[in-house]
Amino acid sequence: MSGARPAASLTEDEAADQVLAGALRWIEDRLEWFAPERWEEFLPRRPFRPGPLLELLGLVRVLARAGVLARDAPLATGALDLAERAASDASFTRGLRAGDAFFPYHLNLIALLELLGRPRAESRAACQALLAADAGAHAQPYKPVLNRIELRYFADRGGFTAPACLPEARALHRESIAALDPDVLQLSESETYALTHVVFYATDFGHRPLDLGGPEPTARLRETVRVLLGVHLARGSLDLLAEMLLCEAALGEGPGTDPLPAEGWNALARAARPDGAVPGPVHRPEVLAGLQGDKATAYLFGTCYHTTTAAALAATVRRDRRRPAPSPSGPLMPSADPAHVRAWAREVTTTAATAPTAVRAAWAGRIDPLLVLGVQSHDPDVLAEVLQAAEQLGRSDHPLPRRAAALLAAWTA
Repeated sequence: MSGARPAASLTEDEAADQVLAGALRWIEDRLEWFAPERWEEFLPRRPFRPGPLLELLGLVRVLARAGVLARDAPLATGALDLAERAASDASFTRGLRAGDAFFPYHLNLIALLELLGRPRAESRAACQALLAADAGAHAQPYKPVLNRIELRYFADRGGFTAPACLPEARALHRESIAALDPDVLQLSESETYALTHVVFYATDFGHRPLDLGGPEPTARLRETVRVLLGVHLARGSLDLLAEMLLCEAALGEGPGTDPLPAEGWNALARAARPDGAVPGPVHRPEVLAGLQGDKATAYLFGTCYHTTTAAALAATVRRDRRRPAPSPSGPLMPSADPAHVRAWAREVTTTAATAPTAVRAAWAGRIDPLLVLGVQSHDPDVLAEVLQAAEQLGRSDHPLPRRAAALLAAWTA
């Protein structure tokens, strides 16, 4: 296939397990860099100093729940030791008692320490008092729904009593972007991240089913996630690809039939460095090549830790909910390069009439993500050619192609 991505060579299980093993090896080898004071030796101070450490604790919890990591494993105990030290620091205590914009993250760190066996009674009492007083006004109805979902999730998971003005989680989920049929053709990056995080919190990272008020909105959300997975696979956006794979696993139901997740896991496995790190969106190999010693290690950590942690989370959730999945086979998703997409569309358009049924089905599953790429790049030529391919595959009357055709007509009127 012209413009196709490199062939997927591993099964979905093999690729996901390879990503997980490499990521956990890399994280454990660089555990010291999760400490705020170590980070700040070479990297800019973060607004919430233990931010990376908070992500690590969340991963440790999911790993332990899935039976991937024992509670007394070096990675778990090392992460908890670092978190206890961070929570004992005077700057953390001042930040917690300030009850400001970062209060939910202070509360979450204390809650995760307790959930993982390191309770801090005095800090917990301070968290509950501040939560009851709605310090920071985080629970107020005028605050963004994602912020309120996040606070509700942290409070419920930690066993805190939420402020009276904060609705139950289910009610908040039904007000969120995940429940409101977002226009996948025109989702911004920040809106896409908001959608993924609603899924994370609403399912407790795949531990419980999502309830959006019925099977129809949940099915529509699954399709939105499927399309976005294809979009970020084509773009090579490893951070969002990992988050979409996590959402796909968390929302999965029954045997998997879509080959896109297998392609996504193979893409992450290919992109991972030999040491196991999955490069983040700001990672630049040419910058790393000019650094040495701790400066190089710090740069690598700062630009890779989040995507590596997200990939490990996704692989763990998938492992916890493992189900039969198709092997990667047949035509693959082209890259997002306009020339590759147009070559793909022209080949589909000219050969669809005689292509085998399985190949036509594989092509049809890639139409919607490629329409998103055409719309979001505002490229009428790409969009027109993908729409022609959709017509040849009998999909021109489907909802997304119809909306994309309407946008194209409006652009060119």
